[in-house]
Amino acid sequence: MLKKIIVSNVIYLLFSCSHTPISTKVVTKKINETVYASGNIESKNQYQVISLNSGYIKSIKIEEGDKVSKNQTIIELENDGSLIALKSAELNRNFTDLNQNKNKIKELKFSLNTAKSKWMNDSIQLKRRQNLLMNNVISQSDFENYEIITTTSKSNYVSLLLQLDDLTKQLKLNDQLGKRNYDQSSKIVKDFKIKSDIDGVVYTIFKKPGELVTPQTPIAIIGGYNKYILKLQIDEYDITKIKLGQKIKVKLDSYKGKVFEAKITKISPFMNEKSKTFTIEGKFISQPAVLYPNLTLEANIIIHTNLKALLIPREYLFDNHFVYLKNGKKKSVETGIMDLKYVEITKGLAKNTEIIIPDEN
Repeated sequence: MLKKIIVSNVIYLLFSCSHTPISTKVVTKKINETVYASGNIESKNQYQVISLNSGYIKSIKIEEGDKVSKNQTIIELENDGSLIALKSAELNRNFTDLNQNKNKIKELKFSLNTAKSKWMNDSIQLKRRQNLLMNNVISQSDFENYEIITTTSKSNYVSLLLQLDDLTKQLKLNDQLGKRNYDQSSKIVKDFKIKSDIDGVVYTIFKKPGELVTPQTPIAIIGGYNKYILKLQIDEYDITKIKLGQKIKVKLDSYKGKVFEAKITKISPFMNEKSKTFTIEGKFISQPAVLYPNLTLEANIIIHTNLKALLIPREYLFDNHFVYLKNGKKKSVETGIMDLKYVEITKGLAKNTEIIIPDEN
């Protein structure tokens, strides 16, 4: 009796320890060939607010989250040195202004006309003396003396004529330089009022009133309101597969379990030598309700779709080239597109062929 019980228990254990292999069938389904990319969200037209000049922040007229309009003054700077330079340029402009120096030209023109009259009069007198000389009324030396007087008056006239030309050119040049210096100084002071480049929203402010800023110092970030783009990094080995308009499947850490659709709108042709990646941009087709700049994302760019592919689950493929048939035989196959769940079989299996994951025990 005891022997029978032991035999029965052994038979029971043998049956209870045996496992039925997990099986599946080859199916026909759609599969996408994709390229992986990572990146972040950026607001459309996003830019860093900077100052073109050095100065202290006098006032900040915006707060984070505020909506702003294009050309709206958002920050004011001050710089005593630039204000002094502007005042000096203004005084110099008034001093060199052509209209303010017209009297100098008038005075020289008056002297020029006087000199011309004297030269003309001397020339007439010289002609008369020449006639008198021919009639022996005056001596040769008297004639030559008056000839010298006429030549001198002519030289004075020509000299004043040249002076007038030089004065006119110099005053015009001074006028232009004075206006240019004033305009430059005015522009510098005008640039102390920093304005928004776009209609958008203030995302962050880096500085506070009283702080010193220099040219190219980031002061704030402004971007489009509720308009976002995807900034993605593509490996150099995959960039030739990427084309404008391709669909993108997007996953965001802030939206767990959800997938959003987008499409490629821009491909940068320049490779980052350090990371060996290219930057591409995308636009949401179905945009999440709430987004913020710099949210991280992962994406799969669909570069090819096979609507009727022979597919098996990835876990049924071994060593990238083999599957196990229902009878336990090892079968060599060729594969094509692969995604996270499935792999395409291009050769070696037919639809509805049953395959298994062999029992390791």
